Order: sequence, then structure tokens, then C-alpha cells
Amino acid sequence: MVNRIIFVDDDTIQHMINRKNLQRLKPEIELFFFENPYKALEWLEGNEADLLILDVNMPEMTGWEFLDLLRQKERTIEVKMLTSSMDPVDIEMSLNYSMVSGFLIKPLKNEIMAEILGIVP
Repeated sequence: MVNRIIFVDDDTIQHMINRKNLQRLKPEIELFFFENPYKALEWLEGNEADLLILDVNMPEMTGWEFLDLLRQKERTIEVKMLTSSMDPVDIEMSLNYSMVSGFLIKPLKNEIMAEILGIVP
């Protein structure tokens, strides 16, 4: 069951939309949003989450570089990669990371969020 989600994405508008929609679906959910991937890595050093939703393309570093740093720190967490387009190269890259369990397309739809949370309509 997903009770704590960390989002790492440079799109602040999407953060606001995702927060509102997820809290509507599951008011008790704990959500943590980071625009800066370095701050997210720092947060993950002392905190746990059930799921990491990670943007593939960010200005400071790519999602893949973020995963490399997580792996160096020996941190494991289920990861869904967040992207605005399904690039076959990204799908190929994901095979190098056992923690990546799939891809999500921006913007996140309510049905997808409900599925992530295990809410059955």
C-alpha cells in the first residue's frame, strides 16, 4: 500500500495539481515534493517513502543520474519514471535499474493516480 510518495520534478505547476488530486483521492496520504533533485537526495538520506515519482529530464540532473546517486548510497525504493514523451531510449535505460517499475506520462491522470494508490473504482 502506498502511503508516502516523493515527487522529484522541476515543474511546480504539476506539483500543485498532483498534490490536490492525490489528496482528493486519499486525504491521509503523505506527499513530499522537490524541484531540486539534490534536496530530494538529501531528504531520502533520513526519510523513507513507499514510492518515488521521478522526472526523466530536469535541469540539474537527469532522472538516470539521480538513480545512479541513489544506487551509490545503497538506497532502494520503488520508482516510477515521469516523462512527457515515451522515448524508446528511456525505456531501454530503465532496464539498467531494478528499482524502476514503470513509466508515467505527464500530466498524471486521476485514473493512474488511483491505480498507484490501489484505489479501485
